[in-house]
Amino acid sequence: MSKANLRLHVAFEFEIAAPETLLEGDHAALCRRFSEILGPLVLQGMPKITGSQLAKANARLISHHFHFDAVDLCAPAIARAELIAAAPHLTDEELDRLAHQAAAKKPAGGDLRRHLRRHALALVNEYRLVPCQVEGQLKSGGTLKDITVNATLNLTNGSVMVDEADRQHRLQQGEGAVTLVAAGGAVRLRGNCEGYTLSGPVIGIPIDDIAGARDELIKLWQSRP
Repeated sequence: MSKANLRLHVAFEFEIAAPETLLEGDHAALCRRFSEILGPLVLQGMPKITGSQLAKANARLISHHFHFDAVDLCAPAIARAELIAAAPHLTDEELDRLAHQAAAKKPAGGDLRRHLRRHALALVNEYRLVPCQVEGQLKSGGTLKDITVNATLNLTNGSVMVDEADRQHRLQQGEGAVTLVAAGGAVRLRGNCEGYTLSGPVIGIPIDDIAGARDELIKLWQSRP
């Protein structure tokens, strides 16, 4: 048998009383330190032992991988609202990871948001797109006319990309000049139209505003085909 036809998942979670010297540094350093400690026997030995035991049942280990994480349980907590405000594009699980990774060197005062944002983008910096519509106005015969165009919102940076069929429309520019509508109207956010390029209107939604509607928008992103 050379092709795998079964996936086996075995998980352990250990709570450890570790000396302070082992807990120094950020999340990456913590994981690296314990990976080095456990690696030679545990992380490398587990597949060998598993393969040996499976052989007794005439089964063969084809491949393996492992997920390794270490969390400092004494690190100062970060409020969930702060995490969402800095990174509304992250899922619940990713917000938990962000909290663990950023807590080790949590700065005081106003630098927290920037600190969290930097760690969040290092964690996930891909385009996370959700469908939406943009309501605005354009000049038609010297008067303003209401218009709605189809678009896509990037939750990661707040940029809005108008669909190709509607890119010729020159919406009125200005702060709060357009309204983004998503999730069947459950989300309505004011946005800025800052000009035009060959790709259409340059529209942005402030990250703070995306954070206010984060739950609905993340649910929309996770439900995408």
